Amino acid sequence: MKTIIYPIIFCLALALTLASCDDDNYNGIQNQGEVKLLTFTAGAKLETLDEESSLINLVYKTGTDLTKVTPSFTLSEGASIKTPANPNGPIDFSGVVTYTLINGNVYHDYKIISKHVADVTNFNQFTVGIYNGSVDNAERKIVVKMPLNTDVTALAPSYALSEGVTLVSPTETVLNFTNPVQYTISYLDESFTYEVSVELVDFRKMAFLGAPASAGDITNMDDKTAYEWFAANFPVNEYISFADIKAGKDLNDYAVIWYHYDAYDKGGDPVVHSDVNAQVTDALNAYLAQGGNLYLSSAGMALGNVLNIAKDGKMWNNAWGYDNTPFLVNDDNGIGWGMRVKDPSHPAFRNIQWNTGETHRFFLISNGCYAKGHNIRWNFTADWDGNVYNRDVARWEATNGGRQLASLHWDDQMNEVCIMTEYERNAERGAVITMGAECYDWYNEENSPANKYRRNLETLTYNILNYLAE
Repeated sequence: MKTIIYPIIFCLALALTLASCDDDNYNGIQNQGEVKLLTFTAGAKLETLDEESSLINLVYKTGTDLTKVTPSFTLSEGASIKTPANPNGPIDFSGVVTYTLINGNVYHDYKIISKHVADVTNFNQFTVGIYNGSVDNAERKIVVKMPLNTDVTALAPSYALSEGVTLVSPTETVLNFTNPVQYTISYLDESFTYEVSVELVDFRKMAFLGAPASAGDITNMDDKTAYEWFAANFPVNEYISFADIKAGKDLNDYAVIWYHYDAYDKGGDPVVHSDVNAQVTDALNAYLAQGGNLYLSSAGMALGNVLNIAKDGKMWNNAWGYDNTPFLVNDDNGIGWGMRVKDPSHPAFRNIQWNTGETHRFFLISNGCYAKGHNIRWNFTADWDGNVYNRDVARWEATNGGRQLASLHWDDQMNEVCIMTEYERNAERGAVITMGAECYDWYNEENSPANKYRRNLETLTYNILNYLAE
């Protein structure tokens, strides 16, 4: 809500706005307040209001023309509609529409998001044991890759559906996947069928790299949590240490190596771990030169500074927060910390849960969690980089050789920050992806509430590692 600051008016408006009523009826979008929609209906099969975020979600029968909707509504006393110009329609609801209410000096926005039943009747996840299926909700197809020689005649899948959706068939819990199996799901009296198939493949081995001698010796809880998730979700995996590399470990066995290093606790810019010497860097450079692939996250990006990755040898220009002191995630958006992406079709973002009504923004850690907030990123603003790039991301990409995949969730123009970078495969080395965002956090510090966006964290990492392993 926005106000012109007249002290008496502001306090009165704030008091009235914060007031609530126990008998608000959200099924009929009934609510009350000085600048609120008391009723809103637009002929949808489902009409709901999230008062906290001021979102009205409309779900229409599949095939409904959303470009000529005629809504009806009532407003709180004294309120009027500032925008859109034709609030009673016909109005194009095929995109996000904002209704701005005004009453005196007080404004309030409602965002209206319209979808068809087909758009919201989806599989969010499909797994067989530790094997995650690739879900294509547009084509209604799911493919689960499993190891060669797997007996596919008696598999017990598990799945997650979008809110309100139910499984119609099959009703059996153990199924034969010698041939594709048809799964039918239903929502709001409409049904949709998916073809689910199992593909047997020769999985390539992945490795988790760290300084401790073995996985059992990892003491940093963020590193430990990341490794445990990795070991539980990839069928052919191994932990390797810098000592293993010094001892002559053959790295060419691995399709991708993930180095997640959250334990740096000296403050200031992260530096490469003391166990990394010329023998280690030579071996990793040779691995890259042979087509090996790396995923470097958090302070693990420091390793990139001593490897043949970036054209200018630099992996970031802005880092802070490496003092290992947990603090509360409490963003003003009421949601948390997340990312805005340039290309949502990139394989790294497959099956991501996007922010409601958006296709380029998602969140990784929710308000109320405690995190250590480690940042290691590119900052392109003139006040930071001294006009080296001055928001010219294309110039940075040409100089550095990296490709901006994501910025922070608030960077709508994607020209202030880069927190996720891809160094694409070329004739001289394999691919590298780096992740240096404070929202990329694995451990729930201080026994704080569970991270509501943990699935996005896992899905993003799962996608990155599989993409690099291709």
